[in-house]
Amino acid sequence: MTKRIIQRIVAWGYVSLCISKSFSAPAVDELFDERSASILVVEFFVETEIDRRPTSVNGIVIDSNGVIQLSASAVPSWVPVDKLKEFKVYRLGESDSHDATYLGSDREHGWHYVQAEEAIRDKLKPITDYPLVELKTGQPLWGIGVAMKDMDFAPYFMRAEVSTIQKLPETVGFATSEITSPGSLLFANDGSLAGWGSSALNMERYLTIEGRRYQAYLRKPDQTTAFYVASELVKSLGNIPESPDINDMTWLGVVGLQTIDDEVAELMGLGDQAAISISQILKGSPAAKAGLVERDMVLSVDGKPLKRYTPRRVVVADFEQQIAGKTIGDSMLLGISRGGKLMEIEVALEQSPKPVRQADRKYFEDTGLTIREFVVYDNVSLKLDLELDEIPGVIVSFVKPNSNAHTGGSQNGDLIKEIDGVAIRDFDQAVSIMEELESNDSKNDFVMLVARGAETSVLRITLD
Repeated sequence: MTKRIIQRIVAWGYVSLCISKSFSAPAVDELFDERSASILVVEFFVETEIDRRPTSVNGIVIDSNGVIQLSASAVPSWVPVDKLKEFKVYRLGESDSHDATYLGSDREHGWHYVQAEEAIRDKLKPITDYPLVELKTGQPLWGIGVAMKDMDFAPYFMRAEVSTIQKLPETVGFATSEITSPGSLLFANDGSLAGWGSSALNMERYLTIEGRRYQAYLRKPDQTTAFYVASELVKSLGNIPESPDINDMTWLGVVGLQTIDDEVAELMGLGDQAAISISQILKGSPAAKAGLVERDMVLSVDGKPLKRYTPRRVVVADFEQQIAGKTIGDSMLLGISRGGKLMEIEVALEQSPKPVRQADRKYFEDTGLTIREFVVYDNVSLKLDLELDEIPGVIVSFVKPNSNAHTGGSQNGDLIKEIDGVAIRDFDQAVSIMEELESNDSKNDFVMLVARGAETSVLRITLD
């Protein structure tokens, strides 16, 4: 008798709990359908010298004007804006596309923005309409995975728990298993916004083949365990640039930033203070003008000590983000340790030099070669020590396979110092020489003097 009463009490308790849940919160399937309207697939083409490469990435709707935010890795940073073609957006589970416009990327995080055409905007749901959840370790979450194009980008349900949350320097969460697709969303059980899926992580594994052990890194490109935590993400949404190709980046002009590890910091008397060592100061840069020198150690910014992070290398990322968060003309007060002596140096930040994607370039079809102008970042990558206005030549940015340039030995990244015996002073001069060579029917070949790493070579290029 007692056993039967207990069973009835348990049964009625379960029924009451189910009824309570049905009235207190929408069913997950209702939440899933509504929140899928906050995710779009963005498709576009990257136009190269010889083809058009399709790309599709997931993005999130951030406002009622149909603005979609994409990750920093969604659009290659080196591609000129005029080579990004035919932006389209797809609602999840639909095969029809809608026109969209590329708006550019923000300077602080590198996130890209696209705007959907007006006709579709009333069918979209901005993520700012959802309540936010403060995450805890072990908390259950569900996410929206996105299938491939041949399945009409159909959304599918995923579930996992919060494993850990870290500052990297963005607040990033990690789930116990794959929880969403990169660029898609995840939520708490009540539908509160929990996060935005980041790039899939490589998983270290060991493979044994014929008795030999190999180290391998595997990942699921369409699923991820990592995500940006929504409660912090929403604070930096929508830093849309004035135009897609604007260069509004600030610049300090330091290279080779390295975090000082704990043991070295202790030996130098810094205790547990986070510190960054500067390996190189570019000539003519704001850092050089302010008097910073190589091997200076940065301890603070604007009176605040550098934040400590785990892993320590994140300290550099946070410092670079602080620079990017400033506007052109702003000053930074840097606390410096130089040879054991503490000092403060104020640096006036300037506009960043022209990035690679904005460099002038031209493709010479007969030769199968694209050259582009030399920019400051080539000075760094080629490990040169030049003044800002010093131009040692032009850069090879593309070599067509099996072309005359390819047969002659040209490679991407070559620094062309001379063309047919003429020293290159600037991009326009190089273009003029190349055009003249290709139009000269009596010319069978020409030579280029190129620098490649520490070596200099003479290449002979045939002209058809």
